[in-house]
Amino acid sequence: MKFLALDGFNLIRRIFEARHAETDADMASVVLAATQSLKRALSQHKPSHAAVVFEHHDRTWRHLLYPEYKQNRSATPALLVNHLADFEKAFQMLGVTSCSVPSYEADDVIGTIARVVSDHHGDVVILSTDKVYLQLISTHIEVFDHFNEVKRDSDYLNKQFGIEVGQYIDYLALVGDKSNNVRGVQGVGPKSALQLLDEHKTLENILQSEDNSAPIRKVQQAAHDAIRSRQLVTLKTDVELGLNLKTFRL
Repeated sequence: MKFLALDGFNLIRRIFEARHAETDADMASVVLAATQSLKRALSQHKPSHAAVVFEHHDRTWRHLLYPEYKQNRSATPALLVNHLADFEKAFQMLGVTSCSVPSYEADDVIGTIARVVSDHHGDVVILSTDKVYLQLISTHIEVFDHFNEVKRDSDYLNKQFGIEVGQYIDYLALVGDKSNNVRGVQGVGPKSALQLLDEHKTLENILQSEDNSAPIRKVQQAAHDAIRSRQLVTLKTDVELGLNLKTFRL
């Protein structure tokens, strides 16, 4: 089994913005371009199963944990949301099913799909530019930047950040995720975070360390922020989808 999981809004919003769509008439070209992108991805990756995962634009479990979550983001344009059915219909014409789960982001749904497929010894290609998916990388799971034609696997993560896949969530917990308004630990930047993880391996070890250095004290004094940030950036892999893998067979 080879499963192609597409982050729907990540794909169509970039195309929407690149084409500066402003009216209903403009949307036909956006739908066509998104369909061509999907068709190209199917040809390139040759999956046996595929899904385009969207999300409801409502409050998720992360907003309940942290009300300021994604507060810095502009709302998805109504024009794009209003034509969502057109995208889904066009994707279905290629044999690709669209899905979403209320109260969960596409990230969590894709995380669950990736976990289920890899548990069945299948391979997963996640099509997205969102770096939060890097935490899912394994021998069976890769992330692919469709726009820049970049494969993101464990080698990419090590070269880009100098860390192992298992450390990526702790890295985000320390530095934060600005795109989602997750602030991390104030005063800890990428360089400090990498040094701390190189020396102590995990956030838990950092919080339990008896080292009295300034960076360690900074993290320990902001332990609540670090732990909450870790919760926010960790993808769910146990979402009840209400669908089985046969639904997504091409």
